[in-house]
Amino acid sequence: MTRPPANPLQVYWVDAFTRDRFRGNAAVVVPQAEGLTDEQMQLIAREVNCSETAFISPATVPGADMRLRWFTPKIEVDLCGHATVAALHVLVSTGVIKTSLESLQIMHLQTRSGILPVTIDATDPEASWIWLSLPPCQFQPLSQEQGRGLLACLGLSSQVEPEPVVDSLNRDVLVAVDNLSSLSDLQPDFTSLGHLASQQGWRGICVYSQDTLEVDSVAHLRFFAPHCGITEDPVTGSVSVPLVSFLQQKGQLEGVAMPVTLEQGDGLGRSGRVRVDLSEQPQLGGQAITVMQGELYL
Repeated sequence: MTRPPANPLQVYWVDAFTRDRFRGNAAVVVPQAEGLTDEQMQLIAREVNCSETAFISPATVPGADMRLRWFTPKIEVDLCGHATVAALHVLVSTGVIKTSLESLQIMHLQTRSGILPVTIDATDPEASWIWLSLPPCQFQPLSQEQGRGLLACLGLSSQVEPEPVVDSLNRDVLVAVDNLSSLSDLQPDFTSLGHLASQQGWRGICVYSQDTLEVDSVAHLRFFAPHCGITEDPVTGSVSVPLVSFLQQKGQLEGVAMPVTLEQGDGLGRSGRVRVDLSEQPQLGGQAITVMQGELYL
């Protein structure tokens, strides 16, 4: 019998943007990733095959409390909302980060896209929230050629309103459809969509409708990034702030109080809910729950 290697890595499987196990978006968290090479992190992400795996290590720049990196099964990415919520949930639940019922805990994470401020709200012991502060973003309409190519890959009509735009934060494309039926019936050509997104430098494509399942939600969405190894993401936190910002700029949230809720993942059996607050600096918020923990051998 082969003896397991010494010093295994502790790993956690966490469902984010939900308080129910087997819902939301799953992420694997490696809280002690110091010393792992880029190749090892990519191999681990490929092995566990979640949409993203989060690796936590000591910070290497001033002003950061720790370093956080995210890998899909294929590539390292600049920003990931659900894996950040999952990572902070693990650090709080294991006692690495001390929280208080009396005040908020603010952390600064070193990431590939810069310093990411995160607020942990544990003032309600039954429902802790993790909030990521993101920069404002701008929107650029697609060219007619880009728009026609994208809509063809999605199997949509050549006319959608408002016209598709790409955001400056993640380079995600936002595409509107009229209703939930059109959204759920969507069957993209993932091969063509992946080629187009890669050629254009887009991270992913968010197709959304303001027709929602729940009366308190402002939009229901689906997110595709096949060239990154994610055919369809169950719940995508990082696209939520750009989407709500775009809806606000288009005047479609007048009279709606912040924070607002976005729906995603219901068609995949992994319903999740993301909150977005644009009252001051744009923030996205979510909860998480641990599903499994174990040891990983290198």
